[in-house]
Amino acid sequence: MAVAPAGGQEHRSRFALAAGLITLFGLALRLLYVLTARVDQPIYGDGLQYMVYAWNLLNHGVFSCSPAGSSIVVPDSYRGPGYPLFLAAALGLGGGDVDAGVRYARLGQVFLGAAGVPLTIALARQWIGNHWALLAGVLVACWPHLVTFCGTLMSETLLGFFILLGLWFLCVGERRGSKTHMAAGGVAFGCAYLVNAIVLFFPVLVSFALVRRGRATLAAVLMAAAVAAPAIWGWRNLHVVSAETEFNHAIDAFVWGSSPVYMPAFNSRWVDPDAKRIVEFQKEEANRVRADPVGGFARIVERMGQDPLAYLSWYLLEKPFALWDWPIVIGNGDIYYPPTHDSAFERIAALRGIKIALQWLNPLLFGLALWSALRFLGRLLAGQREPSLTPVALAIFMLYVTAMHAILQAEPRYSIPYRPVEIILALGTLAALAGVARRRSSRWPGHPARVSAEPRRLP
Repeated sequence: MAVAPAGGQEHRSRFALAAGLITLFGLALRLLYVLTARVDQPIYGDGLQYMVYAWNLLNHGVFSCSPAGSSIVVPDSYRGPGYPLFLAAALGLGGGDVDAGVRYARLGQVFLGAAGVPLTIALARQWIGNHWALLAGVLVACWPHLVTFCGTLMSETLLGFFILLGLWFLCVGERRGSKTHMAAGGVAFGCAYLVNAIVLFFPVLVSFALVRRGRATLAAVLMAAAVAAPAIWGWRNLHVVSAETEFNHAIDAFVWGSSPVYMPAFNSRWVDPDAKRIVEFQKEEANRVRADPVGGFARIVERMGQDPLAYLSWYLLEKPFALWDWPIVIGNGDIYYPPTHDSAFERIAALRGIKIALQWLNPLLFGLALWSALRFLGRLLAGQREPSLTPVALAIFMLYVTAMHAILQAEPRYSIPYRPVEIILALGTLAALAGVARRRSSRWPGHPARVSAEPRRLP
């Protein structure tokens, strides 16, 4: 067994210490926010439906959004079971008491959110090196949306954890040629699918990259493991007769996302008659598509044909950026989903400064990440082999989720689970630019590297 040089061991120890301190910082910040922010209505918006699913699971053993206390609980499949199972476990720990269950759920999300910090560092380290990886960890540790949603009863934190876990297992498995790691990555993506079905096709796309890298066996292992959870859930749904299905959920998302004015109108529907009419029209349009998919979609195409350039801009430009923009649209705005008071990001000057700075940098971060994603996708399609799968997998993931949300619904809340991927890709671009700058500066006559390489002449 080879013994690492003392210097190398010391370097790894310093890196591990720094990563641990950054992780503790991320954990402390999440705890600070969750324990001090005041949320008058913690079960808010879609969180109410998730809690109803959890209540019915715990009390009736049925996955259903039938209102709590219903005499007949009807099973359905409108939402995935992942987050309701998480909430049901929290309710169980609280002895069935809703307030206690909410506290356990938020505490669990604090630790899941903090776990995203070392996962981000470990994933980034495989591609952009130690210093950039630590910077990625710092950004994930203090990114405001990632912090506030640890205290929000929505699925974003759980989904983000499974995505990062799956990407880490996937990239480590490819680097080591490990079927065990690749299978674990597939299982993690299967769990992510149970939280949100939008990730369903990502393992298929990344398997294509694995095949292009001569890793067909690992691609098969990934697919076999990733398809297990969707297959089991699909088999269950075949035996459930319900009007509220996963397919209808996708139809709703597509129809509502086809209107540029639906999301802004949704928040003000109770105080603005015009906004209410817009929301009601979109819901009626979704119901028509449910009842008659061919005729309903034809009506949507006819609507888009009345102003094709506007809709082309909406789908190709506005919606992709809307996904990675800053303020929450459906919700309380800024970085908050439910109405929130006494937030640490408002009370503490340093955190308020971090929030403002990151908000200003957000468009730049998106541009850098998009450039990196398009560059590595282009290299993959051109047949160029990268030393590491990590940038290729991250590029595929970012472009895939951006395309899916552009087809369905796009707003900054949906990108919260994907922010670590965006951060790593953006820092990858900066690392590449820094490398180019170092190489160019080393050619300057006065650069220390050139001076030390030139022979010294005695006077």
